[in-house]
Amino acid sequence: MLIIGIDDESHALSFGSGVFVSPDGLLLTNAHVIHESTRILVYGEVVRQPATPEVIAVDPDLDLAALRLTESYPVPYLPLSREPPEDGADAVTIGYPRLPDVLQMGVTIHPTVFPVTVSGEATGQSRITHRPLPFLHVTGLMNAGSSGGPLVAAASGQIIGLVVHTVPYLETAKNAQGESMGRVMLRAGLSYCIPSSRIREWLGTLHFPSGDPEGPPDPHRPTAKSTGLAGFVATAHLLQLMADVIRKDPDLLDMAIRHYESALRLESNRPDILHDLGRALASRGDADEAWTRYELALTLMPDDLELLTDAGDLRRQQRQFGKAETFYRKALQRAPCYSRALLGLGIISSEQGDAQGAKRMFQLAAHCPSSSSWAAYQLGIELERRGEPTEALAVWEQALNELSHPVPSGQRLMARIRHRASELRNRLQSTSPSNFAASASTPERLEGRLHGETNRPPNRTTVE
Repeated sequence: MLIIGIDDESHALSFGSGVFVSPDGLLLTNAHVIHESTRILVYGEVVRQPATPEVIAVDPDLDLAALRLTESYPVPYLPLSREPPEDGADAVTIGYPRLPDVLQMGVTIHPTVFPVTVSGEATGQSRITHRPLPFLHVTGLMNAGSSGGPLVAAASGQIIGLVVHTVPYLETAKNAQGESMGRVMLRAGLSYCIPSSRIREWLGTLHFPSGDPEGPPDPHRPTAKSTGLAGFVATAHLLQLMADVIRKDPDLLDMAIRHYESALRLESNRPDILHDLGRALASRGDADEAWTRYELALTLMPDDLELLTDAGDLRRQQRQFGKAETFYRKALQRAPCYSRALLGLGIISSEQGDAQGAKRMFQLAAHCPSSSSWAAYQLGIELERRGEPTEALAVWEQALNELSHPVPSGQRLMARIRHRASELRNRLQSTSPSNFAASASTPERLEGRLHGETNRPPNRTTVE
């Protein structure tokens, strides 16, 4: 499995690999793959679309992380071996090395299998406390991006380790005359893996299954099949994600669009692909082409909240405010407290000079329940950017109250929300203590208006 860690605050991505070790979706990888991530996504043939896993345990010292993906069927998995490998044993590693380079060639996401040899055991140190730990020493070419992938014994097909380090070295590059041109980093063909015995021990302390075989596989169990359509869609989604995180990179968007278009050649009326293609085109600035895709997608899934709101956003960016408002209100008819649509209506009012109407919509958006810590974080950022710090603070404080016991995957993001809320609270108190205190009653005043006012038109509208 391909694992992507996203840090939205620093606009960074990390790429690694992972492996299922039980049929109920227990997925192992390295802790450093998801370190500092505000979001995590998993791609692979087993999952039908990019998925957000639950993070159930992380040990930065051992460099192990356990995730879980819940599927409606048992997933194919590899058991963890109970026996240590012999020196010189043949094995393979499976992972996604140098993925950005592969994507730039126009190839879809795919795992790579490397033949390697187990050379023996070496003693190393844990990442945080530096205590002595055993590692498997492996020889064979591997590259960055293999981290977290399985080391599989060729003889048994069982996991004997998890890739954790590949050793680089610097080499002097020379021209045809033998003159030095600089230094380049290469891979030494040496890697180190966490032994399966250590992984089993760690899972045991957490009371998780360790992937023991449970009899012969069920012949009726669904198995993942790679298709060209799925490959194009997943690759395009990943490229668009990368472009979004690193601020609308045009080259990545171009590649994403090409993959979406290739997918539509295989299945021309897939509304979700049309929607995604429209989003990519809109991000690139091709508004007319984006609208063509949105319009066709809307005929196929007219009630989709995200599609309605994206269509509203596009019309708003084209300054077709009346049409944008229509889409936002259609979304609110289906979900009266959908914060993205309320935010869009507030932006329209603001851009039309209706400060009071904008304030009202921003307040409504701020006091709608957040679907996740990520949604709350993003909404607060946008409200603060729009000059509504009190509403941004309300969003973050509500999230901190409602999501006071987040799962491990949300704890890091909740810490960021807590920090941003504290900074904003102090700033508001220092600049306007009386206004800040008065704003505490805002949720109660808005409570009774939440469903009624969203169906009223703002003070000004432009119909085109």
